[in-house]
This record gives sequence, C-alpha cells and structure tokens, in this order.
Amino acid sequence: TKYVLIDPLSSDPTVITGSANFSGASTDKNDENMLVIRGDLRVADIYLTEFMRIFNHFHSRNQIRAINSNSNYDDSFHCGIDASWTTPYYNPKHHKCQERLLFM
Repeated sequence: TKYVLIDPLSSDPTVITGSANFSGASTDKNDENMLVIRGDLRVADIYLTEFMRIFNHFHSRNQIRAINSNSNYDDSFHCGIDASWTTPYYNPKHHKCQERLLFM
C-alpha cells in the first residue's frame, strides 16, 4: 500500500495513492498510475485511519520487543493504577489528544 497524506486533518486534505513508486522509472517509463485526491475529507479520514491502524500495530510490536529485551522500554505503553495516564489524551497540544479527537 502506497500513499501520501498531506494535511489530512485540515479542511483541504490531499491524498496521493496508486501504483507509482515516486522514482524516475516509475513516473517516466513504467505503466504506473497515481491518483491525487484533494479536498475530500471522507477519503482523507479513511486513509488516515488506515495509517493509524498500521502505525499502532507496528508501534505495539516494537514496544513488546522492547519489554522482552528490557532495552528502550517506554512504560507509557501501560496504563497506571490511577487516572494520570489519561492526561495526554486531554492536552490539546499532545498528539494523543489529536488522535482521540480524530476518532470521536
């Protein structure tokens, strides 16, 4: 899956998708295709949701690997016993808050 998202949360998002590899041969010689979809909020939301699904999957795998090796372990991967772990999800400047609002 190849795609580029430009300002996906703005009022004028751009999604670029297709079989092209963004190389000289791909854009000049091969029979490739590329779609540029601009201003379609629904399409941008769908592609961003897929991006976040893939990102979260591999981030989780990386954290589990770090836990098992005890190196570079980020303990924010686990919820605490109190509600303090929710703080980033309600801080408008934190990416976790922006992600939460995206999926509401």
